[in-house]
Amino acid sequence: MKYAFLVIGILAWAGAIFLAIKTLVSIKKSRMAKTIAPSDLKMLGIALGLFALAGGMCQAATASFLNWDCINGFGAMAIIGAVLFCPSFALLWISFFLRFWRSDLDPKQLKIVKILLYSAIPASLVFFLLWGEGVGPYLKYPLISGIAIGGYGVQFFTAESSPSGGLHIAWYGVIIVLGFLTSYFICDHEFYKKYHKHGILEGCLFVVFIFGILGARIWYVVGNWNGDVAGGIKFADEVAAGRWWRIFAVWEGGLTILGGAVAGILSGMVYMLLRRKYVNVRWTMDVVIPTILLAQAIGRWGNFFNNEVYGQVVNVSDGWWWLPTWIKGQMNFDGATRAFLPEGQINVPLFLVEGLLNIAGYFVIAKIIPKLWKKHRSLGDLGGFYMIWYGGVRMILEPLRNASYNMGTNGMWSFWNSMIYIIIGVVMIIGFQLWDFIRYKQGKEVKTEDNI
Repeated sequence: MKYAFLVIGILAWAGAIFLAIKTLVSIKKSRMAKTIAPSDLKMLGIALGLFALAGGMCQAATASFLNWDCINGFGAMAIIGAVLFCPSFALLWISFFLRFWRSDLDPKQLKIVKILLYSAIPASLVFFLLWGEGVGPYLKYPLISGIAIGGYGVQFFTAESSPSGGLHIAWYGVIIVLGFLTSYFICDHEFYKKYHKHGILEGCLFVVFIFGILGARIWYVVGNWNGDVAGGIKFADEVAAGRWWRIFAVWEGGLTILGGAVAGILSGMVYMLLRRKYVNVRWTMDVVIPTILLAQAIGRWGNFFNNEVYGQVVNVSDGWWWLPTWIKGQMNFDGATRAFLPEGQINVPLFLVEGLLNIAGYFVIAKIIPKLWKKHRSLGDLGGFYMIWYGGVRMILEPLRNASYNMGTNGMWSFWNSMIYIIIGVVMIIGFQLWDFIRYKQGKEVKTEDNI
């Protein structure tokens, strides 16, 4: 029976993905039609049904192969959660595609698409948590953090151990790319609304990604040049010993988002000034920079799978009982000591706390501030608010970190960098305001969102 579940699940996945992609491509091409054809809606409905079938069958197959007890509450919760999560998550991406690539649809249909999109987000989260709570007790911790391919074949590895040699694909890297693409697609939509053209940021995407990684690595090396409080790598000694190449050994770990964000922002501004001269760079800052918070919120889940950058040890009963089982199970493993904590204790999941604060920050900066501060707000101010918000978040959370993940010889490197973030943000806002005020007094045109 388990093989039947698996075959049906695989076929359902293949059919669902094929139908969804084929139909969406057809809808995208038929731009002359302002409404989605009933036949296309029917195909999308069938695709969602196949996604539900695929989720249920694959979960049943997994449970059968691993001899899980599907009769109890957890097993039933896992199957029901999978059946509901897969189509809701697929609906999220389908409606996302229609919302951002067919914004010219009939207003009534576009309104329905928006409702589906904003309904699918919480639905996906709730059903994912339902599914996760069902499989949580059956999982082995620490969770798989990547896949390795080499002479030993294909192996999954965890933060506790990984095979040497071969090609390593870490979930951390996959998650960072996912966060990066999420930011890009949101920005691309905003550019489309302003300039009626997709792809304006495509070249900038690669430049920012490359320089972001370089900046993140450089800042990590600078911060740990003389080592850290946990006895980590001391780059000064490595260079002195002739092992200068370790500065570039990103695969050994060591990136800091504080340096990556600054390098990415600066390189993106330079690219837009040189290659997209018809786009106002300060307006670009307002659109792009706040979305970095969403990319960071997603990227922090890489720390979760790597069992790193977490907080102090606490008792689950001390206000952390609400965490899903699979998060508590993962946080019970101490990545620094490679050992499990006593039962009932976990490391504070700072990745989750920071992620939620970042998501809140995005909506405050990108949605609420523009509505509340319409008069006298200068282009570029929202970019400054990002620096202030993220600097504040990091300043609050850095002292709560486990000492093993504090940078610098006194463990305060990131804390002081966070303060610098805040100062830069304040200077940006004051500078943009002052620049526009001077131009206004000189009788020159002041650029706003309405006249660029």
